[in-house]
Amino acid sequence: MLIITEQWHLRNFVCALPGVEILDPGQVVYSETRTNGVVGRGVILECGPTLPDVFIWGFTKPGTDTIRAIVYNFGKGPKIQKLANDLGNLTVISNSASLSIEKLPLAAEGVYTCQALYDTPEGAKLYYYYVFLRHILQPLFHGLSVTRLHFVIILKVPVTNPYIVMSDSSPVEGTSVIMRCGLENGTGPINYIWEQESRESQLTTVAEIYDDNRFNVTDVNRNHTGWYRCIASNQVNQQRSDRVWLDTIFGPDQPQIDVTPFSVTERGYSALERETVSLLCQASSNPPSQYVWFYNNSQVFTGPQYTITRILRMHTGHYACLAQNTYLNTRSRKTITLTVYCDSES
Repeated sequence: MLIITEQWHLRNFVCALPGVEILDPGQVVYSETRTNGVVGRGVILECGPTLPDVFIWGFTKPGTDTIRAIVYNFGKGPKIQKLANDLGNLTVISNSASLSIEKLPLAAEGVYTCQALYDTPEGAKLYYYYVFLRHILQPLFHGLSVTRLHFVIILKVPVTNPYIVMSDSSPVEGTSVIMRCGLENGTGPINYIWEQESRESQLTTVAEIYDDNRFNVTDVNRNHTGWYRCIASNQVNQQRSDRVWLDTIFGPDQPQIDVTPFSVTERGYSALERETVSLLCQASSNPPSQYVWFYNNSQVFTGPQYTITRILRMHTGHYACLAQNTYLNTRSRKTITLTVYCDSES
């Protein structure tokens, strides 16, 4: 294994090449580049605009200072070192010194350095390519033009398919619910968008939260009932969760009583003898209300619609509808007065 350290410097690199002579004074040029890679995808690292006569690619693992050779070409074609196998599917692009790395693993994150030597009519020129200048080398002799470009690959992990976890999927109206958009993996920062789909299939964006996967719904009401999805996105990709149903428990509201046929007097509702009168009670509730009818405080029927066929004057009185939410053990009540008059045509 070839290990490139600060002691393995420019003079050793040039002296290892027979026939290379440095003549003219040179200079060191520094350049920086930062490359973002994505786990499982590919990246290309360039080493000069043209194919050098000789080049060496080195790799420095984060947290260390040692540069280890992964590819070199001393004029007899590129030689890929064993270490390169840990960095993904690494190849040298034809007619260049640039590297192509496919299927990046997490282990590929680090610093990549390319040293390239060109034999020119003006003399040998050495280019030292890297991005993050951690160790600045001083020119050790004259007649050399040096550019240092150091590639730092920062791997970014795509977000996985998110999933929603609710603190309570059936909250009571007036309470609070916390929804969490869970992820198995993904490089931050992550942006979260929350969508609600109503019973009528109307889709609404209800929240957009930066780098916080929690959506807190305070003072829940019946309008919060519906399907919820979260969309998680980072610099790499975007994923949408499956929808989850939020079922708000409430009620019953104050009942509404509809009388058919409809006729109103100062005393309330009225009907003629021998008519068929229908009393319909409705009270919003989840779960749906259970209904009980009372006539003059005596229970006479169970259900939302109470029908009296061939009503008589003796049926005059107070009719009350009691709506009950058996889940919450809550109830509400409404009473009307119905007066039955004699049919003058009878």
